[in-house]
Amino acid sequence: MRTSLHHLDSVAMVIGLNACSHIGALKFGMEIHGYAIRTPSDVFDNIKNALITMYSRCRQLRHAYILFHKMEQKDIATWNAMLSGYTHMDRSEEASFLFREMLHEGIQPNYVTIASILPLCARIANLQLGREFHCYIMKHEEFKDYLLLWNALVDMYARSGKIVEARRVFDSLSIRDEITYTSMIAGYGMKGDGETALKLFEEMFKFEIKPDHVAMVAVLSACSHSGLVIQGQSLFEHMFSVYGVTPRLEHYSCMVDLFGRAGLLNRAKEVITGMPYKPTAAMWATLIGACRIHGNTLMGEWAAGKLLEMKPNHSGYYVLIANMYAAAGCWNKLAHVRTSMRDLGVRKAPGCAWVDVGNRFSPFLVGDTLNPHAFEIYPLMEGLNEVMKDAGYVNGEDFVSSEEDLEEMNVMGNAF
Repeated sequence: MRTSLHHLDSVAMVIGLNACSHIGALKFGMEIHGYAIRTPSDVFDNIKNALITMYSRCRQLRHAYILFHKMEQKDIATWNAMLSGYTHMDRSEEASFLFREMLHEGIQPNYVTIASILPLCARIANLQLGREFHCYIMKHEEFKDYLLLWNALVDMYARSGKIVEARRVFDSLSIRDEITYTSMIAGYGMKGDGETALKLFEEMFKFEIKPDHVAMVAVLSACSHSGLVIQGQSLFEHMFSVYGVTPRLEHYSCMVDLFGRAGLLNRAKEVITGMPYKPTAAMWATLIGACRIHGNTLMGEWAAGKLLEMKPNHSGYYVLIANMYAAAGCWNKLAHVRTSMRDLGVRKAPGCAWVDVGNRFSPFLVGDTLNPHAFEIYPLMEGLNEVMKDAGYVNGEDFVSSEEDLEEMNVMGNAF
């Protein structure tokens, strides 16, 4: 259109920006932004929401927020675009602040707002806010026909481990789709109740709700967490012929986990070596973890070699390999893992949790003594440790959990 000297109106630019959002075409999106600045101001005003969405989806939240902050008139679509950007990037604290600011400005959330925030409530375990949204939905009649919202509620409760609440919402729905069932199946899977997850999957199929690839991942994962090897293998073998779903990489990953957890390490190895996809680092890590648990150091070493060849930048993989070597007493090989981490510049990021302190979320890092709530958090952690010990938990002496442990093991390796 530009080459043909056609004028681009706001509709054409919004369509172009939406396309950039879907494929992450930041450079082209910025070119549209530049072109829009040179057009009449009313045209530019009409595309600002699309620009915010484009920058958010292209992982440029700073640019998105600058645009958002400079807008004098913000409608609900503008707030939703910025909120969606934060939730898409798992920026929980910023999303929480922005939502409170939106309410302070007197803007009432619509169904898009709630559907954006509810998944975030599950990820940061802020069930209080999620329950408030649940009440808000129940009180507003205009929301009752939006299955998107009810699905988000089921997913929020299920992901948070509140399977009874999730089932209560699920059973109250007169209309369900594959997303509703998938959320419940995944929830039961995380709780280790694979039998119920399988019953829901069969019910879904009986009601002619066709499972998609995500539903297949959920039910295979449920079988894995519950030790239902035969059922999981049968589902995988009939994925295409019965359910019309072509196995993807994530389904093969579920099978590796299924066999690995059950101690069928040779079967897990066959899945990795025989699948039509290139194995991922996570797959090798799954096999290594299973080898450590079931004491197969020989296969674990082979898998560790494959993983190290990929030179992953995730410190957790190296710690996993170190744990396996520590369990087997292979100190020299463990020292080699530590050296590889140092040579590649890989460092273990400290664990971080978000603590709800009433009106905001406060980050708390491992070993954090500067946090203003540290004097409350550490005694609570001590109490939790005692509860875990009373319940029978024993920390393995051969377990490497931090970079300092790796360093200590490295010294031992050198000594050997």
